[in-house]
Amino acid sequence: MDSIALVARDAGVGEKAITDSRSYQIEMLQESLRHNIIVAMDTGSGKTHIAALRIGAELERCGSDKLIWFLCPNVSLAEQQYRVLSNHFRSVQCRLLVGSDGVERWSEQQVWDAVLNGISVVVSTHQILLDALVHGFIRMARLALLVFDEAHHCKGNHSANRIMGEFYRRAHEVDGEVPHILGLTASPVTNQKAGRLQDIEQNLNAISKTPKIHRSELAKYVHQPQMDILTYPRMSTEMQYPPILRQLASLYAESDLQNDPYIIRLRASSCEGDSHKLLKALRTRKTYCQEHVKSLLSTAVGVQEELGDWACEYYISACLKQFRDRRLPGSFGFESLDEDERSYLLRTFDQLAEYIAEDLGVPHTSRLSLKVCRLIHCLQAESSTSFAGLVFVKTRASVKILSCLLSAHPDTQRKFSIGTFVGTSNFQKRKSNIGELHNLNDQKDTLDDLRYGRKNLIITTAVLEEGIDVSACNVVICFEKPPNLKAFIQRRGRARSSRSKYIIMFEEETEKNAVESWQQLEEDMRRMYMDDMRQLAELEEKEAGEEGYRSFSVSSTGHQLISSRATISLQDAVSHLYHWCSTLPKTQYSDLRPIFSIEVDETREMFRSNVILPKCVDKTVRETLGNTWWRSERLSKQDVAFEAYLALYKAGLVNEHLLPLLAYDEAMLNAYADIEKRPSLATVKEQFSPWFAVANAWRSESSCYGQTIRICANGSDLVTLNMISPFILPQMRKLSLFSDMATNVEIYFDKGEAVSHDRSMASDDITRLLLYAIYRSRMDNCRSGFPIQFQPLLSIKDQPSWVKSNSGFRSAVTLRADSPTGLQAGIIRDLLTGGTPYVFQGIEHRQIQETQVTSEGDLESETSLRVVKISKRADFPHAIPRDQESYVSKTKVISCLSPSTCTVDNLPFTYAHAAMYIPSIMHHIEVALITEHLCNSLLSPVQFLDKHLVTIAITAPVAREVDNYQSLEFLGDSCLKLYTSINIMAKHLNWHEGYLSHRKDHIVSNGRLALAAQQTGLDQYIITKSFTGHKWRPVYNDDLVESQPASTRELSTKTLADVVEALLGAAFLDGGYPKVLTCLAIFLPEVSWQSLEECRDILEKAANPGKNFYFPSHFTHLEVLIGYKFTNKSLLLEALTHASHFGSDAIPSYQRLEFIGDSILDIIVTTRVYHHTSTSNPSRMHLLRTALVNANFLAFACMKNTLVLPRSELLVQDHEAAKLPATRETTIHRSLWHFMRHSHDYELVAAQTRCQSRFDKLEPAISNVLANSSSYPWTLLVTLAADKFFSDLVESVIGAIYIDSGGSFPACEAFLTKFGILPYLDRALDEDLHVKHPKEELGIVAGNDKVRYEVENIIEDGEGVDKGYRCKVFIAEREISVVGGAASRIEAETKAAEQAIKLSRENVAIKDSVTVNKKRKISVTQDEDSVTEREDGFVEVTAGESDTKRVLGDEDVMMTDSTAKCTIG
Repeated sequence: MDSIALVARDAGVGEKAITDSRSYQIEMLQESLRHNIIVAMDTGSGKTHIAALRIGAELERCGSDKLIWFLCPNVSLAEQQYRVLSNHFRSVQCRLLVGSDGVERWSEQQVWDAVLNGISVVVSTHQILLDALVHGFIRMARLALLVFDEAHHCKGNHSANRIMGEFYRRAHEVDGEVPHILGLTASPVTNQKAGRLQDIEQNLNAISKTPKIHRSELAKYVHQPQMDILTYPRMSTEMQYPPILRQLASLYAESDLQNDPYIIRLRASSCEGDSHKLLKALRTRKTYCQEHVKSLLSTAVGVQEELGDWACEYYISACLKQFRDRRLPGSFGFESLDEDERSYLLRTFDQLAEYIAEDLGVPHTSRLSLKVCRLIHCLQAESSTSFAGLVFVKTRASVKILSCLLSAHPDTQRKFSIGTFVGTSNFQKRKSNIGELHNLNDQKDTLDDLRYGRKNLIITTAVLEEGIDVSACNVVICFEKPPNLKAFIQRRGRARSSRSKYIIMFEEETEKNAVESWQQLEEDMRRMYMDDMRQLAELEEKEAGEEGYRSFSVSSTGHQLISSRATISLQDAVSHLYHWCSTLPKTQYSDLRPIFSIEVDETREMFRSNVILPKCVDKTVRETLGNTWWRSERLSKQDVAFEAYLALYKAGLVNEHLLPLLAYDEAMLNAYADIEKRPSLATVKEQFSPWFAVANAWRSESSCYGQTIRICANGSDLVTLNMISPFILPQMRKLSLFSDMATNVEIYFDKGEAVSHDRSMASDDITRLLLYAIYRSRMDNCRSGFPIQFQPLLSIKDQPSWVKSNSGFRSAVTLRADSPTGLQAGIIRDLLTGGTPYVFQGIEHRQIQETQVTSEGDLESETSLRVVKISKRADFPHAIPRDQESYVSKTKVISCLSPSTCTVDNLPFTYAHAAMYIPSIMHHIEVALITEHLCNSLLSPVQFLDKHLVTIAITAPVAREVDNYQSLEFLGDSCLKLYTSINIMAKHLNWHEGYLSHRKDHIVSNGRLALAAQQTGLDQYIITKSFTGHKWRPVYNDDLVESQPASTRELSTKTLADVVEALLGAAFLDGGYPKVLTCLAIFLPEVSWQSLEECRDILEKAANPGKNFYFPSHFTHLEVLIGYKFTNKSLLLEALTHASHFGSDAIPSYQRLEFIGDSILDIIVTTRVYHHTSTSNPSRMHLLRTALVNANFLAFACMKNTLVLPRSELLVQDHEAAKLPATRETTIHRSLWHFMRHSHDYELVAAQTRCQSRFDKLEPAISNVLANSSSYPWTLLVTLAADKFFSDLVESVIGAIYIDSGGSFPACEAFLTKFGILPYLDRALDEDLHVKHPKEELGIVAGNDKVRYEVENIIEDGEGVDKGYRCKVFIAEREISVVGGAASRIEAETKAAEQAIKLSRENVAIKDSVTVNKKRKISVTQDEDSVTEREDGFVEVTAGESDTKRVLGDEDVMMTDSTAKCTIG
């Protein structure tokens, strides 16, 4: 579905308020889950991330009717936090409420209900929530969590404190249903009065907490800056104001109040109240116009005193110009003034026109204040290439003017790229002021510019002191002394880069007490810091003195000597636990380290620790609580690590040597070690020959069996023979042979029956007669005793006479014109050529020439035999190769032979023709006997019904049979993968995906399967010998009576493995999954195989979430998106839980479900491809499966399919007349990945945002290709470059559906159909779409020429800007194409290959006429391509709008002295 563009106040790209989860942040989260806390940590330590984690945890346990409210002290901070939270909580709807939304006019409950409908998280200032509580629109009982950002504001009469005091405490006292509280602050104490911290804690009903166990990690992210004092000379008392300021002061003092429009309106009014207003206005001089002039004058004086003459003149001139411009029609601002007032002020300010300078020029030092000069000097001293700084000033005007001044000053303009940032107020009644120069739109990107280095100095007011995320700076300057301790701490926190400076400017000769108070403050803070370090040192000394020893040894590893056993103790438990976690499967954006937290018994001064392992670890061992209280934190941490590791050992996740379970047991380790070392070729038994058993049966059996075979040519019966054997032959399928270009022969085999032994004695002679007619040069006519014998349909008594009458030959002169021809005649043999055989076609009489007369003088006629030579072709089971078609057709030419030099066999050609196919029939019987022997021995437990499937499964491609194992191997590979994945997952319920994948890879490896083929004796049944008619020789029983010699052959281990998988595929087709299970037990007996149903039951039972499971309310829509309703909803939650997720629930990460979902997707796609009528090519089968399970394709399906939810967007209102909020009903689209539960790691969220951006650009093109194109969009999908978790989600949901549905493949297929995966597969199959990867296709296009890819990462010179990857493609070492600007190596290679294919297939890629002047400069007359002649003599053509190059060789260019014409071939 198409995405909706309208999403108001959507999360901005580049918000980096939430970073990777750090251990101390998890520690604070755990504290917050226990009770209400105030997180007190320095600026830059990641408090917002803690809030996000806490909100995520609350969303998963609160009802759908609950709200989470995030409170901020100002609008700017609220806007930033909204962007951050809405970017991280995409599965729920967030709402920002600010004054500009007209909240003060929402006077009806239904308005609030409509605005908050479907909303889970609200971000606002304190006042908005307070007003909603005051008027009863929001009740405390509806709030699940209250987050107070900058919690130190909760004091006195602040709205934050009123929320807690007037509503929270009242609700707590009445019904006890109140929200959880989380406070965030960097400075809980805002002045030096004692007891202030306790006041804040009491007001918020929370305890102030800082990290304890992970303080050292916190120190890595918090850097105390060096504090410097910068003094400047006292301002002169005899300051001379610039003329424009003096004139402005004069205008204000001497203004004619009687002509003020406001006074005039009051005088004209007859209202009694207006007369009082008139008297007051005349007495106080307070009119709208006078207040504007007074404000401008007051601000200008401040600018003059702080910044100097240049700044003052600049400020007044800029304000007046702005007022003049805004007076134009359509301009915005000054709504509080009517037209008369604007005209009055314009006339007033026109009197300053002569003082307004259009260009003040460069701000010279003489026209700047001494304070500004010191600031400039300081900035010069601190400037560097890595400079990033803030300058805090008092007023908004100073921000604007100081930024302009520094940008124009010669000492700073080239060293600093300067931005500004001031506070915003979206309160709707706020009006513009003449002295306001800021355009808030100009500062939208200021913080991002600082973060990414586009700006390096920001001039700001106190708005950036707290809350708003600002990139770490190395210089922070206070242009004025901070007003209080809070400001001092908050500003200092902005200087959090390593080796940063915090500079405060003081006026010289100020009161000594003021300076000393700051110095004392600095000293006090330094002392507090040193005290903390001293306490830490004392604690470490205490820990060193405390002894604690526990150990555990594994008796099986050291016999009687305890000292030699594998042992773990307290001292090494922590390192062991970290090492074990480091071996967990690596997942991007997840932290694999264990997380420790500490519980403190304040009374006894004792500690107990808790440790939580990553989400991918089984829930039974994921969390461990220490059993013992210790005197130090270190020992408590060691103790719980010891307990956790011991639990891992008892759970079988650590081996006997107390090491990670990378090998499962010694026997299996040794077996797999041997497998891994196996060469690519293996020496195996020679192909099984069934003829020894046949020969022995002739000697031992007294009876024999006959079987009728019917030979047909082009649908017509040719001859019917009896086939005699010593036992009943297996039922055989029709044998199709290729006689010649026009004749297809089919041989049908009927069921056998017992016959007289006498018949077999006569049939032996007949068989020799038949074979001798065709293969006389290959056999001894005196020998007999054939394993399989052939005879016509004759009675026993007629056989001797038939043999006698059809044996031997006669002279061809006996033939007459009425003699039988074709199949009824005997074979004509030309004695002059050694007996070359021909088929008789008739007699031809030719007159002898006149010169040839008899003695009687009569003309004589010559008789000739018309014959067709019998083809030497004997390889009938194989189609005639194209290179032999012309040769075979020549054998049909009629020739003439002299009867006197020829003989004719007495055996009709009908039987000789049948004898031609006996070698092929014997080979067919041999294969059937091999199959029968295999099915009756090794595969007897399977009880195959269709044994032809077994024949195909054991036939290697090298045998050149019509069918070989490749297609069945394609099917069996997926069956093996499915059974292995589900069985080991059901058997090892506590194994993480890393262990499961490791075990599965060993089981399904070619080495293990090859070993299975050898161990079971399957290797001797693999058919590799290709039937070759020319090499065929008859086999005699006398040569087969001895036992079969023990000979060997070499086969590739892949062939051995492929046959095992092909047999699994055959078993699946013959009897479904039960027969696959039986087959697996034969070849891989070391695995305790269970049926899919048994495994599913085990997995379903293991997925029981327990009594305390709660399904998050915001996940209810997800089942609609998926198209499946879960019975066990914990499976759905597990399928959406990323490994980075941290939560108190027992839901594991999705990796195990993704593990089996991958195999289920594989089998669904595989069976669909296999059973489609149009697909028989194994190579194409693999291509289709690869395309459909491709990670980028699955990721596209994950992002493409969306759930449409309604949303009301608040619109900005400009008119006070509106009584209700203006809304726009729209929709939001939520994809599967929006519901993924994760740690809110910044990099992960940024990856989601980047991929969504790429998806938005590529989706129309990809969708169009998938719907209409005849090719698979490899290049577009690789450009999407989706992170792995997108495709993982699809596979994990498949796994969850499979378990929850009772192992229903149709339920999984329904999901895949809903997500468009199977519909595209059906189209690819029905329409025979092209799915070959460009790199593979280029290899085919290149033929025997070598294809080489040369990839490099391009960094732009000088700037260090990464320009992506560039790939050059060479065929036979000739450069064909160049593609640049790719985001990855694989993207560059894929695009370059695609371009090379296009160019290589074009006979003429460029037909433009190219002109080359005498300077050898080439220009193209059409299109916008550039052409350059290279030094090596080649001509290089580069497309105008891409980085694609095409190269012409010397042979393509025809040069003359002045011009050339060239094309690309």
